[in-house]
Amino acid sequence: MLTQARSSPYGLGAALTQRGADGVERPLCCASRTLNAAECNYSQLDKEALAIVFGVTKHHQKESLNIDQGCLIWGYRVVIPKSLRVAVLNELHGGHPGIVKMKQIARNYVWWDTLDADIERVAEQCAACRAQRSAPAPAPLHSWPWPGEPWARLNLDFLGPFNNAYYLVIIDAHSKWIEVEKIKTGSASVVINCLRTLFARFGLPKQVVTDNGPPFSSAEFGSYLRRNGIRHTLVAPYHPASNGAAENAVRTIKRVLKKAVIENEKDVTALSRFLFMYRNTEHSTTKKEPAVALLGRRLRGRLDLLRPDTADVVRTAQRASERRSEGHALRQGEPGAEVLVRDYARGAHKWAEGQSRFTLSDIDDKAPTPVSHQPADKVQVDIPEVTGLPADDTDQNDGEGGGEDEYGTPPGTPTKHDERCRRKAAVRCLERLKQI
Repeated sequence: MLTQARSSPYGLGAALTQRGADGVERPLCCASRTLNAAECNYSQLDKEALAIVFGVTKHHQKESLNIDQGCLIWGYRVVIPKSLRVAVLNELHGGHPGIVKMKQIARNYVWWDTLDADIERVAEQCAACRAQRSAPAPAPLHSWPWPGEPWARLNLDFLGPFNNAYYLVIIDAHSKWIEVEKIKTGSASVVINCLRTLFARFGLPKQVVTDNGPPFSSAEFGSYLRRNGIRHTLVAPYHPASNGAAENAVRTIKRVLKKAVIENEKDVTALSRFLFMYRNTEHSTTKKEPAVALLGRRLRGRLDLLRPDTADVVRTAQRASERRSEGHALRQGEPGAEVLVRDYARGAHKWAEGQSRFTLSDIDDKAPTPVSHQPADKVQVDIPEVTGLPADDTDQNDGEGGGEDEYGTPPGTPTKHDERCRRKAAVRCLERLKQI
């Protein structure tokens, strides 16, 4: 046998030939391939050497061929001619072992150039193998889009029957808030009543995701959602992973119910305790407590008693301030008692002497109404009440009316005349106080 190799600027070729007794060379096998980018940069001499390496490497296995008892043997495997390949394939496929095992058996006994492809074709054409083939590899995970606001998309599913009861499990896709309703039957009317209660509490969602169960696929349930403007999404049949949020919630609630049975605890009590702790615990996906994500606050629990209450802190500080001021006696004035009245008249003394007409104290709210806006803790006598003069006394203003004055001052603007009237009224008030 001879190996011949040649090269070109773009490829390699090799042929295996056998020289007979008559001296004529007959081809046994041919092979070729293209050069890659790096090999194209080789010199022509290097390309010829590469062709020789390629031809020897490709055809070296033919050196293992030999004839034993009239059979062509390659190594320890019998080379099967085309006329016998169908019978060998049927023998390999006996018992329906599958493609992988058929190839393993064949590699121990027989060989031909298209052995693997022929085995795959026979297995794919077998009706029994097609009917019982394994499920294909799962598709890549595709997550639902996370809704940007709470209570926008709800995932629903049933749990049960468990202890002769069903449980409707609802989870909010945004906050991961879980609601569980115990029901006796899974009819559409019962589910609608449960949802109506939840919608009255949290509002109407934009979308509801369910499987194709009888209550969810019924006309009554679909009509209820359409009347309330809720989009209903049904997941693929027999593919619970499409409603993964509800499936995970059901699995969690089921574990809680099983633990309650072990501890001989009522299911309603166990669910209430679990849901309270769950809603106050940070979720691994959102990194927020479901209560905070849905309601904007944590739920107050018994553990909050360990923390100081802000209201108690404020009350304690107020009591401390009151105790510090206990040394100051409460001032009271009986009717007819001599008092000092704060005088706000311009140019007057700070305090004016007088007598009280009724009982007054530091914390009394029955003091006379101040003439102007002064601090509430300053007792000021109302001028009209003390003097008996009208509040709009103009002091015989000789025809000056309520319109603009001679200087064009708009009504309501304080003028020099108004200031003079106020000063005169203050003087009368002081004189009246001295006469009492």
